[in-house]
Amino acid sequence: MKRYGIFLIVAVSMCFLLASCGSAKADISEYADTPITIAGLTDEEFTVTPAELAALECVSRTAAGKTAKAGTVNATGPLLDTFLEQYGKRTSDFERIRFIASDFYRVVLKDEYLTEYEIVLAVSNGNAPLIEEHRPLRILIPDADSSMWEYAVVRIEFVQ
Repeated sequence: MKRYGIFLIVAVSMCFLLASCGSAKADISEYADTPITIAGLTDEEFTVTPAELAALECVSRTAAGKTAKAGTVNATGPLLDTFLEQYGKRTSDFERIRFIASDFYRVVLKDEYLTEYEIVLAVSNGNAPLIEEHRPLRILIPDADSSMWEYAVVRIEFVQ
């Protein structure tokens, strides 16, 4: 009985340790300190890094795109709402949220995307780092059209 109690304590502790993704699961050291600019969330623009995002409570989600080019994405990182909780906000507090890639491609989320979908800020591809073209951040929205799955995100703009 005592042995079972110790096993249970160890098992529960491991679950809590695995709740955040951190770089222990995926080696993101090559891009861990790459700045991602955040605008419109506070009075001043600021930056976050993949390492800082990885320190938050993370989830893993897999989604298959409708085309071969979109493929299947295994995303690990915090939900956007988890990130926003630090600032007392939720995605539904905004009129729109823009994700801007390093090549200036933009995805704008509004309406049901901000109220009905999970938005994953993927810092890794499951247990593997993001491929170079997708760094420093990839956005995955399971159950949404794969055209909304932005990658190489370097700026996020929040519009109220």
